Amino acid sequence: MTFSDAVQGWHDFYLTAGAAAATLVGLLFVGLSLHIRVVVSHHDVRSLARITLTDFVVVLLIALLLLAPAGAVGSVNTMGTWLVLVALVSVALTLRTAIDGFRSRRAKAIGLRVLLARFGLSWTCYVGVALMGVLMALGDFGHALSGLLAVVVLLLVVAVRNTWDLLVTVADHSERRETGAR
Repeated sequence: MTFSDAVQGWHDFYLTAGAAAATLVGLLFVGLSLHIRVVVSHHDVRSLARITLTDFVVVLLIALLLLAPAGAVGSVNTMGTWLVLVALVSVALTLRTAIDGFRSRRAKAIGLRVLLARFGLSWTCYVGVALMGVLMALGDFGHALSGLLAVVVLLLVVAVRNTWDLLVTVADHSERRETGAR
């Protein structure tokens, strides 16, 4: 089986995953923008929002790469390189904000254990994306595509859970502000 044939077998899965990620990014922006003051005033909330957005974008990028027309991305080796780059950039984009969220001296809206768990799961998924990219670059695209299934599903689950935590936390803090102001 060729790489193109193997990817074609995953077409519907990646189409669905990419559409879900894109839709959920929009909903995340809408939900957080309703209480933007809480998001910008708490480093921990902002850091969880950034990694949640990154999780959704990683799923979207994986889907776009695998749904690109045959030859657009290049060889299976190039696809593997792209996946490794996506993982590395994702870690780079979230590392500084994670440090800010963990080090913030202000009272945390989100517990430290929750932050550690959410960042840990996301970074574990990024490592998984990189490993599947390496497998793909080595030519083992069958196992790489199967491994990406688990990574994409876990990223979506973690990101949806993060979104729930964010929306509940932000709404709770907004309500407390309104109640305290009366």
